Parts: sequence; structure tokens; C-alpha cells
Amino acid sequence: MADFAVPPLGRHQLVLFPEKLDDVIPSDHPVRLLDDILDRLDWKPWESLYVLERGQPPIHPRVICSVILYGIMKRIRSSRALEEALEVRTDFRWLAQGWSIDHTTLSRFRTKNSSRIKELFVQIALVARTLGYLPLATLGFDGTRMRASNRKSGSRTPEELRQAKRELSEKFDELEAKVTQADKQDDEQFGNANGRQLNKELADVARRKMQVDAALAEIERLETADQKVPARVPTTDPQSRITPNKDGGFAPNYTPTATVDVDSGLVVAADVIANTDEDKHMIQAVKDVMESFSLEHPPEQLLADGMMCTGENLAECKSLGIDFYSPIKLGAEGDNPAQREDPSRAISAEDIARLPTTTTKRRDGTTTTQFNKNAFVYDKENDCYWCPAGKALPYNSTTSETENGRTRVRLRYLADATHCASCPLKSQCIAASTKQRMVCHEQHESHRVEHARKMAEPESKKKYGRRRHAGERPFATIKSQFGARGFLTRGLAKVSCEWHWLTAAFNLHRLMGLISGGAGPPKPEVAS
Repeated sequence: MADFAVPPLGRHQLVLFPEKLDDVIPSDHPVRLLDDILDRLDWKPWESLYVLERGQPPIHPRVICSVILYGIMKRIRSSRALEEALEVRTDFRWLAQGWSIDHTTLSRFRTKNSSRIKELFVQIALVARTLGYLPLATLGFDGTRMRASNRKSGSRTPEELRQAKRELSEKFDELEAKVTQADKQDDEQFGNANGRQLNKELADVARRKMQVDAALAEIERLETADQKVPARVPTTDPQSRITPNKDGGFAPNYTPTATVDVDSGLVVAADVIANTDEDKHMIQAVKDVMESFSLEHPPEQLLADGMMCTGENLAECKSLGIDFYSPIKLGAEGDNPAQREDPSRAISAEDIARLPTTTTKRRDGTTTTQFNKNAFVYDKENDCYWCPAGKALPYNSTTSETENGRTRVRLRYLADATHCASCPLKSQCIAASTKQRMVCHEQHESHRVEHARKMAEPESKKKYGRRRHAGERPFATIKSQFGARGFLTRGLAKVSCEWHWLTAAFNLHRLMGLISGGAGPPKPEVAS
């Protein structure tokens, strides 16, 4: 009589010769390649943290690192889930060589080695460089948003936080007095249950008060550093900021950044900032790459999106000799009749309608449309602007303003009031209450104009086109493939450490793909 197949080894069958753990994992399994790459790294800095002369011998840090990094690649990030995987998954058991590591050990190891994970991150990239996969000729810089460990609605204004502190302090003192009184009462008179309930309420108030104190401390830190205090501060993770989400809406977020080697796709510098001003951190990221990889000169090319194309960055790139590619819109591109051979001559009547304009909506709902700055032409030789009517706007004054550590210097050019009064284009140029037109010229204006001309060339657009795939790949892989759309830790220092774990796992994943693909090291594409 036919029957189903008999299992080759029953669960309760005794065996004389047990199978090796190594036989369970196929020879071409990715975990073997990951283990081989990590085996190439220098673990002496990690080993120096251990005292081996006393106590129980510790598990080697390479084992714990490999479990955490492999877990990230397999969408297993929490310490408890990793502990379970080490018990039930053969690939994790093979990687850990049979060790059972509890979730507390994994959690503490992950957060206390912030400086070591940065070194490990660089070491993985250096392995790729040794194998010829990391030319460091062209870099791409970008940032993204990731959710902080703070509920979306968990934020308050500074005034609400101060009011909450007063109320919670009063509530805490009241409950503390009641608990003290309850402890003095006889069990028969007051009851143990009521005392336990009071202690529970007191602990809850103390926890909420601690959160409010942390948020107020962050506000005080910003005020002391002369930085802008946000309108609302998250209460669970006050070092995060309420910023726009990538998928719409607003929530407490952090802004992790990644500097990528465009030719290989590997991340060579990583950081996390609280605000959305990643443009201020682009140049420092390049300098971090130079320091990490001992480069005498910066990479030849740098690619970044339009947000990074600030005057300060353009000036810094030129100073460092970096060929920078980033889209810029001055509004003067294309067929702009303001760009004429002799700017001292008025623009023809038929071309006036094609001049760049800006439409402004007033509070009463009405709108006005007037010539914007790009309808005027700057004359460097005479240090003046020429208006559409062919009149000069000479230099008038200089102003400066500082916000969040950035100083903006504006050179102001002012038209002659008598020219504006009799100009037929007055209604299209200045408001009715204004007597003369003013045009501002920022300190890096010449760099912006020069860069706009450069980016208008087809070859520049082609070079910039290489940024998108390589620059966005780390964020797409970490968020979609690794499933890390939000941070598990709180506070900028711990979040930054977590981001280095994620980017180190990405580099391992990318390097394994390059090696497995067998395509050979990429040939860098740089300017001829």
C-alpha cells in the first residue's frame, strides 16, 4: 500500500554521528560572503575594550557585530527579534557559531559602540577600495527624512511645556504627599490597594515630568546657542524636529545624510542632523571623506540636488577645486529678452511681455505682477544693474543678516527716483507706494550666474544625471529592503549611531552584490 515519504531524520530520532552546523548552510549562501568580508576587518580596536583577565570569557565583538548587521539586511532590527532568530534560524546560528545571545547584550552593544561602528563603517569601504571597487573620483551628496521615535501628535509649544511643567510639579508634590500619608496609615484603615494605585500614579507623573524637563532643556540649549527655537517641540524625543515627511504631512523626524561614491554606489560618509538644512553639511561631508580615506585632494566631481546649490557651497567648491554639478534656477534661463548686447538700450515693446515676472498675492486677495530681478542685467565692469528701460541702478548700500549661523550679505542697487517717476513701465516694475526700484545682489551672485551657465550645457546635465541612481539607492535600500523607515532609538547621538549601523549594513549589502555580480571594479567617469 502506497504511503507518504518518511522523513530522513525524525525529530526524536537518536543519531550516532550528528550533522555539522556548517553542512546546513549551502556553499553559495550570502551569509558566508558576509562572514568572509567581516573576517578581513581589523577588530583590535573592539578587542581593546574588553578585560579578559577576569570573569567569564566574552563573546568576540565580531560575532555580535555580524549578527546585528546581518539582521538589518534581513529586516530584523529589534534586539528581541534577533535573540529569537539566533534560536530558530540556521543562518543566524551558523553566523554566531551556535552562540545564544540575549537581547540585553545585543541592545547595549549596539548603542555603546558609537565610535567603533563609525570605524567599522570606514573599514568596510576600505575593503571595497582594496578590491578596486571604490575609486572616490565622483561623490554624490543627499539627505532624506526618517521618523523619530515620537508619536506624530506628541509635541507642544514652548509655552505649553512651561505650563505643563508647573502643573506636573504641583501634581507630583500632591501625589508624593498622599503616598507619604498612605505609608503611615494602618493597612486596615487605608488599604494596600489604594497605596499601590497612588504609587503608580506618582510614577506616571514623574515620567511625564521628566519628558517635559528634557524638552525644556532642549529649548534652553537652543536659546543659549543663539539658534532658532522651533514652534513645537516633540516631547518624547525633543532633539528631533517636526519637518515635512517624504510621503506628505508633518511629523517628528531626523534628517540622515549620505555621501556616496557614484561609481560604486557605496556610502563613504554618513551623518544625522535634526533640521532640514543639509546643504550646510555638504562641504563638511566631503572633508570627512578626505580624512577617513587619507585623501590629499578632494574628489574631482561632486553631484547634489538643487537644494545644495547655495552660494556658500558654490564658493567653497570653487575654493577646494571641486567640479560641482547641481541644478540651479535663476529664472534667467532660456529666451530672456533682458539678456541683450547693449543693456543701456531699452527693450523693445514687443519683448516687454516676455520679461521674467513674479506674481504676489496680497492679504485682501488681490494679486500684483511685476518684473523680478532677472528682468535686470548686472554690469560687473560698472558695478550696476540695467533696467528694462535702459536706466542704470548704481550701488547704494550693503546690509547683512545672520540666521542659524549663516551670514547673508546683500549689496543693494537703487534706481534714480526721477527716472522711475517718468518711466512708462513703472506700473509693471514698482508698487504704487514705492518711489524707486531696488535690486539686491548677494555676495555669491557671480558664482550662481557662472554655475547657471555651466549647468545649461548638455554635458553638465549628462554628468548630473548620474547622481540620481547612485545617490538615492542607499535610502531606497535602507527604507524599502531593510524596512527601516524610522529610528528605534532617541536622541541625536544614539540616532546617529543607529544610522551608521544601517549604512554599514548597506555597504556590506552593496559590496556583496558587486563581488557576486562579477562585473569587476567600475571605471570612474570624471571630467576630461
